[in-house]
Amino acid sequence: MSNTKKILTLFSILTIIICIDVIGYMLIEKVKLLDALFMTFISITTVGYSEVFPLTEPGRLFTIWVILSGLSIFFYIVGTLAESTFEGNIRRILGRRKMEMLKKMKNHVIVAGFGVMGEHVCRLLQQKKIKFIIIENNSERFAAAEEEGYNVILDDATTEDALRKVSVDCATTFVSLLASDADNIFTVMAVRELNSSICIISRALDITNEKRLYKVGANRVVTPYELGSRRIVNTVLRPNVVEFMDLMIASPKMSLSIEELTIQEDTPFVGKKIRDSGLRQNFNIIVIAIKRKGEMLFNPSPEQEILEDDILIIVGEKEKLLSLY
Repeated sequence: MSNTKKILTLFSILTIIICIDVIGYMLIEKVKLLDALFMTFISITTVGYSEVFPLTEPGRLFTIWVILSGLSIFFYIVGTLAESTFEGNIRRILGRRKMEMLKKMKNHVIVAGFGVMGEHVCRLLQQKKIKFIIIENNSERFAAAEEEGYNVILDDATTEDALRKVSVDCATTFVSLLASDADNIFTVMAVRELNSSICIISRALDITNEKRLYKVGANRVVTPYELGSRRIVNTVLRPNVVEFMDLMIASPKMSLSIEELTIQEDTPFVGKKIRDSGLRQNFNIIVIAIKRKGEMLFNPSPEQEILEDDILIIVGEKEKLLSLY
């Protein structure tokens, strides 16, 4: 529960207690509403005024209840307000320091939206030890991300100011998981204007918006319902293949893994044929596909030459795959 809701709840409880106290005095001592209300307030606040009306023995016992219950909830409210103020000051100080740190980040991933999917994405990024920053405009979801220890700012990802705060110009990847396709489209446009080389991945809730997202600058568009439906059908038709792929991609117990390797100018086997690259002989790695100039070459021949800017899709033991990076 947020501090604001907590304080409102406490004030509601205090109001209910005061109403009970007033009604109690009216029933026990047979007094008017104003006298009962005044007696209740001077009892709770312990201001020291004399009794407004003579108290019977039941009335005195009831006054003890009024003082104990009223003071308890009153001081609890004061303590909560003080704690909230103190935490707010600490948050502002830490927030300024965090913003300075975020501005210095480079080669990181930015996740816009910490909803259900955003939470899963961030958990996996954390497991893979990938640097990332979250932009979230909902205070409760912002607090949830902070509790997980993630780098997060409370801001609107559709604004240029928010994107600059998370160093979008120095990031490698932007993941847009906002609540509506309109927000995702607008954000993708803004990100592409600020960083022409960044890889943008966006969610499309409606498949009809997939083309629009590609048109405004997204590199990849994920449609959850289509992917979910496709996975269900594949599980029905070829369950063992789906299980194998899940194990190879996500299971920490599996020794094999599928990775992608971008060939750069200084890569040792650039310009060599797959057969002569030493990938199979030295690392026991299999090249199952090559992405070249936007086209995917599946099951390439051993005679296929490896060129600069090629992206190799490779399968092998995790440790040996990591040794290539």
